[in-house]
Amino acid sequence: MTGSTTSQPHSLPGRIWHPTLESLFDCWQNFFLAHQSPETLDRELLKVVAEATQADRASLMRYEPEHQQLRITATIGIDTAMIGQATISLGEGIAGWVALNRRPLLLPSGPDIPRHLSEYMHQHAISSALCVPMVIGDQLSGVLNLARQGDATAFTPEDLWFAALLAERQAAALQTAHLYDELASSERFISRVIESVPISLVVIDRKLQIVSANHNFLTRTPNDPQQIIGRPIRQLFPPVMLRFLELEAKIRTVFASGQSFDGDKMVYRAPGMSTRIYYYRLIPIKSGPQVDHVLLLMEDITEREQLGEEVRHAERYLASVIDWASDLVVSMSPQGEVVTWNRAAERVSGLTTDQVRGLPFPSLCAVSQRLALDTQLRRLLQGQESIATEAALITSNPQQQVDVAWNCSAMRDDTGEVVALVAVGRDLTERRRLESQLAQSAKMASLGVMAGGIAHEIRNPLAIIAASAQLLEEHPDDAPLRQQCVQKIVTSAQRASLIIEHLLKFAHPPQERFRLLNIHATLEETFNLLGHQMLVSQIALQRDFSPDVPRLYGNPELLQQVFTNLILNACNAMPQGGHLSVSTRLVEEHVELCFSDSGHGIDGDHVAKIFDPFFTTRAVGKGTGLGLSISYSIVQQHNGTLEAISEPGRGATFVIRLPVSD
Repeated sequence: MTGSTTSQPHSLPGRIWHPTLESLFDCWQNFFLAHQSPETLDRELLKVVAEATQADRASLMRYEPEHQQLRITATIGIDTAMIGQATISLGEGIAGWVALNRRPLLLPSGPDIPRHLSEYMHQHAISSALCVPMVIGDQLSGVLNLARQGDATAFTPEDLWFAALLAERQAAALQTAHLYDELASSERFISRVIESVPISLVVIDRKLQIVSANHNFLTRTPNDPQQIIGRPIRQLFPPVMLRFLELEAKIRTVFASGQSFDGDKMVYRAPGMSTRIYYYRLIPIKSGPQVDHVLLLMEDITEREQLGEEVRHAERYLASVIDWASDLVVSMSPQGEVVTWNRAAERVSGLTTDQVRGLPFPSLCAVSQRLALDTQLRRLLQGQESIATEAALITSNPQQQVDVAWNCSAMRDDTGEVVALVAVGRDLTERRRLESQLAQSAKMASLGVMAGGIAHEIRNPLAIIAASAQLLEEHPDDAPLRQQCVQKIVTSAQRASLIIEHLLKFAHPPQERFRLLNIHATLEETFNLLGHQMLVSQIALQRDFSPDVPRLYGNPELLQQVFTNLILNACNAMPQGGHLSVSTRLVEEHVELCFSDSGHGIDGDHVAKIFDPFFTTRAVGKGTGLGLSISYSIVQQHNGTLEAISEPGRGATFVIRLPVSD
């Protein structure tokens, strides 16, 4: 071992330390009571120790764990410029060795002094050195260095014992001061937090007296803060409020049970202050098993209550507007289950809110439309903003349904999550009635256009019947001739009857509802009805029907009216004759029907308005402007689309897309 590490002498020290200890005790007392700085304590301690040990040079170093080094904080016999500036790494010099090994060192103590320490002492003209670590537990706080120069006698083990004792006490004092500083800092922080909390905090003792209150509470009372502390709560709160809330009894219950009171609302008006609404809680404060104090928390919720009342008023107003709206308004959960059902929905369907609440909204629509509507609602959950569709609403009468145009949208929260679905519907009953009247008027107009052709179609079989009857009258006994004439009369009568039947069927208002139909058969019936018209107009008809087109769900009479309007428009567009191509094909989940003519086409400005009611490019008195508008409406009723594609001089194509029936 290179140096003595004795921490206590084998016998009582010969030197009397009492005066020195008294000086040190005075230093520590001043440090704690007068709140001196640690640097001042370091200087006072070093001065007393240097005088007591007759050291020529002395220094006190603080350990900086973040940098793994020692920094000089006080000196005697050493340039004061080194204070706060000079640093020593662990293991460097005598102080560095002591700090690294956490052991005291007394030099010289024999011929086995480490070479680098011997050189260090010679370099600094040190004849004897005493260095002790300042350690509490396993925490190093610093190092105390003492040195003698020249011919001075060496430090003794008693000096080492005394220095080690003082270093230990100094470390304890500094640690205690540090803990006090941390405690004071924590108290100041907690105090700042309590003072800045926007809640009134009142601490009450067992006598139901106020022992502390934060700034939030003090600013809400006109009393002097110094007069509040120590006063009973009955002198601060109105007696009526105390009796109504039974506040004193509840505080005593918290003292007795040690359990918090969850809280309630209270209305409080301090003298000279406005009335406020508070939400209060009672919380026990314990330092052991017994409750020492009760903390009264009072949160001012006046603005929140007022805002809540405004929100409730707005909600009631909005609910009233929705409930009395002329349109149907239905709110649903994200799963599509009905939550609210306004009066208009009740009036149209005959179903009450209680009857439909919790039911899937698609289940309240026509069976054939439920799957499509459910699919559309799911798209709202996937991010689509809104959907517009038509779906028949079932009613309390199983035999009756009501056509409704729906506009559905999703309600989202701040995170974008769907919290509800809303469907706004408009009863189409009156619109359908007016559309039916317009359609019937358009039919009559179309019949006027077809009248010449139909008259010619009927005149031919009538002429055959008249000629055959005349032959029978002239040759009553010619059996073979009689047989031929009778056959011609029967065939011609059937032909005339079929023409009249087609005419009546076209002119008669549609009665049947939607059903499964063969679209090709409906097209052929239309061709038969307009065959002579196309022949007279010199229109060559070309069919291109795809064999994989499935059956559709629709009204054949309404669709026949659409086809008739498109064919008559094509005839009008080709006054000198031309070609009309009608094709069908299956495109994904739709059947596509194309009517393409070789006419003069449609101007670009007119294409956008071609489906507007009463819009026509024909001369005055030659057209009503309703045919295409009604056709567009009929296709929409079938959940389909009607599109016009044309360039001037290159003909026109009308494309109908109808959904495939499930």
